[in-house]
Parts: sequence; structure tokens; C-alpha cells
Amino acid sequence: MSRESPVAAPAAPAAGACLPAALALAARDLTQHLAELHVALKRLGALAADKLAAMRHADTAALQTCAVSEEETLKEVFRRQEGRNAALARVAQSLPLSGTSPPRLKEIIDRLPEPLASSLRARSVALQEAATDLRRKNELAGAVARNLQAHLRGIFADVAAAAQESVVYGPQGQHETGRPRYWVDAVG
Repeated sequence: MSRESPVAAPAAPAAGACLPAALALAARDLTQHLAELHVALKRLGALAADKLAAMRHADTAALQTCAVSEEETLKEVFRRQEGRNAALARVAQSLPLSGTSPPRLKEIIDRLPEPLASSLRARSVALQEAATDLRRKNELAGAVARNLQAHLRGIFADVAAAAQESVVYGPQGQHETGRPRYWVDAVG
């Protein structure tokens, strides 16, 4: 055997033995954090679908319920962000990465050994799909809300214009001039 053989250096495996265990633990922790985020994104996607259904049926109570649930879920996602960032930093510190900026998940996955990389890669793909689905549903809900708001503005503009063009009739059935009446006058 030559001196350049990996077997000839017994100190290297002993020093490297701690790194894989720490790396495996950090990667498992990161995978758990990403799984929790995935569940939250799926829950937000379901809430977005419920929001669209409530808009379709003009169900204001369901919209209120969706808004409250969405707010609670988002607070939970933001509350757990620090833990996800810490887990990602622990994995990144266990790897030889270059650069001064914080590494992205894809860069970390590319540097991980295979059993760990596959697990994180699968979780990353699932997160991307859930985020894309959520974005699509939220964009659709936003478009529906904007169209509804524009429609209501148009209705109010038509009602306001009609009030200015209305003709007032006196007791004898003749046109009279008087103060302009508005749609609020009819209600109040």
C-alpha cells in the first residue's frame, strides 16, 4: 500500500466520523422543519380554495372564517421561520461551502451525501409545488376580488349618476326643480 492510500491515514476517518453524525442530525432537523412548512403551505392552499368557493357563493361568513384561519396559519409559519433558518444554518455549517452569502437550500442539497440529499430534494420539490399551487390560487382570488370591486364601483357610479339625472314631479304631475336627490336620500 502506498502512503497516499485512504487506508494509510487512520486519523482522517476518526475526525470525519463526527461530521456525518452531526450532519445527519442537522439534516434530519431541517427535513422536519421543511415538512412542517409543507403542511402549512398545503393548509394555506386549502384555505385559498375555500376562499374562492366562498367568493363564488358570496358567503361572507365563510370568507371571515378563511381570513382568521389564514392569519393564524401565517403567524405559525412566521413563528417557525427562525427554527427553519437555524436548522438550515446548522446544515450549512457542517458542509464546506464557499461564499459569504447564506447558501440556498439547493446549494446545500447539491453538497450533501446521497441519502440526506434525496430526502431534502424530495421535500424541496414538494414545497415548490405547494407554493406554486398556493400562489396560483391566491392570484385567482385577488383577480376575483379586484373584478368584484371594480363591478361595485361601477354600480355605485351608475346609481350616483342616476340620482343627478332624476326628475322631480310636483303634486300636479309637472316637472319641478328642487335640490338634487341622491341614493342616500332614498334610504334615509
